[in-house]
Amino acid sequence: MNPKFVRLLVAFMLSAVVCLPGQANTAPRAPKVYLVRGFMNVLSPGIDGFAYELEKKGIPHDITNHLLWRSIANEAIEDCRSGRAGSIVLIGHSLGAIAVVDIAKALQEAGVRVALAVTLDPVASTEVPDNVHRLENYYLSTGIGTSVKRGDGFHGQLQNVDLGSKPQVDHVTLTTLPDIHQHIISEIAAASGTPCR
Repeated sequence: MNPKFVRLLVAFMLSAVVCLPGQANTAPRAPKVYLVRGFMNVLSPGIDGFAYELEKKGIPHDITNHLLWRSIANEAIEDCRSGRAGSIVLIGHSLGAIAVVDIAKALQEAGVRVALAVTLDPVASTEVPDNVHRLENYYLSTGIGTSVKRGDGFHGQLQNVDLGSKPQVDHVTLTTLPDIHQHIISEIAAASGTPCR
């Protein structure tokens, strides 16, 4: 057989294998982060700080107020179904932390998973739904914040971190702590391993 023909045949077969559906790119897609501010927006400076850090790292994100949680949920569902988001991350402060759990519940009803949810000093007791893979809650037991409880059927990871003993930390400054920011940023990077569907 002609050696030129053999090389051409091998090259053709290799290109066909590379182009098979589903084989082109199996790497996890980047997570999309939905940031939710609390009352009056200005009382959640750390949420804006997260947006700035995510912008620098090129991580897709949206930022809005807690009152718009239903539209955030609809957007997250559409982003997941369309493939614009590989994984879903929700981060909220104060009333925005309560909204994060409400968003997660709406996503649960739509069959969408949440890779990571972060609540910063939620101002009312709430339960994490079972579509959430991991929830981290940072709160001040000495202030208006509270812990988050496991909802029915929840088998994910739940971590309540009480910062009540940290000096000079209040409901607003809690959102700006650099060590918490760095930890959450690293958790966002790990979230790509948990697809939204």
